Amino acid sequence: MSVTVLGHGALAELLRSEVQGDTPSTVIVVGVDGAMVVDSLLDLTDEMIDVMYEQPMQQVIVNLQEAHARGSHRIVVVVPTTGMSGGAGLVAQSALAESARVLVKSAARQWGQAGITVNAVAVEPHWFDIDPDVSGPVSIAPRSLVGQVSPVGVVSWLCSQTSGDITGQTIVCDGGLWM
Repeated sequence: MSVTVLGHGALAELLRSEVQGDTPSTVIVVGVDGAMVVDSLLDLTDEMIDVMYEQPMQQVIVNLQEAHARGSHRIVVVVPTTGMSGGAGLVAQSALAESARVLVKSAARQWGQAGITVNAVAVEPHWFDIDPDVSGPVSIAPRSLVGQVSPVGVVSWLCSQTSGDITGQTIVCDGGLWM
């Protein structure tokens, strides 16, 4: 069966080339721009909020609608763990990641009776060009794992029939960076 991967960047390319599933699936890599760091919440302008949050969030909604329309049985939304913990200078990115996770829960509730599962996978910040040190002192991940964790296996499993009992959840796949 085919897995459609929507999104840009190295993570989307990796998932596009390696994720396999046995049921019609769509994987959405949220357009979090980790390179745009804003030193203070007070420095965010309307234009910055539009570019860093509103436009990418609208794209997530459109991608979910398209996944539903194309008959996907499994939908996986990929976000950075930064949304779960926040990060200095990453207010818009954190809000985007968390909004996408809440949308996953809503879509899972709405489409569950039709047999469609919708889940999120939270991955290491570096996949979104976010400095891995942003996780701060709470991180106890072995430094040998940082930058070495691949979400391919987890995403492939979520694109399979065997994952059908899981929906509306976030699976953290970051080697223990965020816990």
